[in-house]
Amino acid sequence: MNTDLLVGVIALLGAFVGAAAAFAGVVYQQRHQARLVREERRDVLAERAVDTLIMELEKVRFYVGTWPDDAMTPERAVNLSGHIAELRLAALRVPHEELRESIEAACILAFGNEPSFRESIKFREKRLLMQSMCHEAQRCLGAYLRQEPLPQTELLGRAHSFVRSMYTIPDI
Repeated sequence: MNTDLLVGVIALLGAFVGAAAAFAGVVYQQRHQARLVREERRDVLAERAVDTLIMELEKVRFYVGTWPDDAMTPERAVNLSGHIAELRLAALRVPHEELRESIEAACILAFGNEPSFRESIKFREKRLLMQSMCHEAQRCLGAYLRQEPLPQTELLGRAHSFVRSMYTIPDI
């Protein structure tokens, strides 16, 4: 085979390999960049959700603190359920599974407004229980934002366990 022809074929193969490597590099870089953008967007949405949770929890704490007595009226129930709906929707965006599930459990139990939960933990005062659960949730959300370990919680932990037991199918 002619040396000039061999050199030309090798040069052509080298160009193909170089073009393929450049193309693969561009594709990899674009995918990597797209993944970083998705992760950044998810983090921003999660941070907004945590901010919403903290504010809604504060609204619930304030609202419960302004009740003239411990009775749940229909108007209070509607107002509370509106806040709880906001909390449940915002909690869906929290990437931390334990935190998300604890807040969901607190929402299911209406932050201690559920009579069976109060009865199971032997807690009589509805208002104090609701305010305490909101406070514990806020502490956990603050620790999450600061990227600290979640603090130990008494009421949220019990609520999480209680809800988990509600949804467990007994062995037959």
